[in-house]
Amino acid sequence: MRSIDIRATLAIVAIAVLASTPQAASADVSAFIGSVSFDEEADLDNSLGVGLRWGKSSGVLAGETSLMIARPERGSAGESVTSIFYEGRILVNIPVGQVMPFVGVGFGAITTTSASADIPADSDAAATEALEAISDLQTNSAFSYGAGVRYALSDRMDARFDVRQYQVLSAKSFVADELGVEIDEKTVQHSELSVGVVVRF
Repeated sequence: MRSIDIRATLAIVAIAVLASTPQAASADVSAFIGSVSFDEEADLDNSLGVGLRWGKSSGVLAGETSLMIARPERGSAGESVTSIFYEGRILVNIPVGQVMPFVGVGFGAITTTSASADIPADSDAAATEALEAISDLQTNSAFSYGAGVRYALSDRMDARFDVRQYQVLSAKSFVADELGVEIDEKTVQHSELSVGVVVRF
């Protein structure tokens, strides 16, 4: 009975918080620039990233889509590659006035061009050709989590700071399943530290 009372109290408090929060903007868009740190297992140097976020990210419970492009260099080969981060996110904002901290989780994909796959020496011609094709374009699923803060500059504009960690599932596991080629399966971690401007509509 007591646990029911506690849950009811928490539900009432949550409804009161939502009701007392100013009506969120119908939509917003954010342009940002950041530093992207790649896992050393990915053989990519740290890089500058630029991107856009759009959705409804200023309510207590909010959602957004994020697109970021980075141009790191591959350390071993000295070649430039393009990494595209694309994902949907759920955000929980903590409205405490002009400063609004938030936390969020996301799921999406990271596509990397000109990524080199490790091709075993004993691969047959078909497997080698398939691995070389995959090495030109790799898309890996990614889960992310992070936190940040928004600072109100005006009624319709905020400054936004984000720190985010990406858990990237390796595409090599899918190659191994399809071709029966033994390739180490790895999950790598990338991180993002970014600053941007949010405009609400």
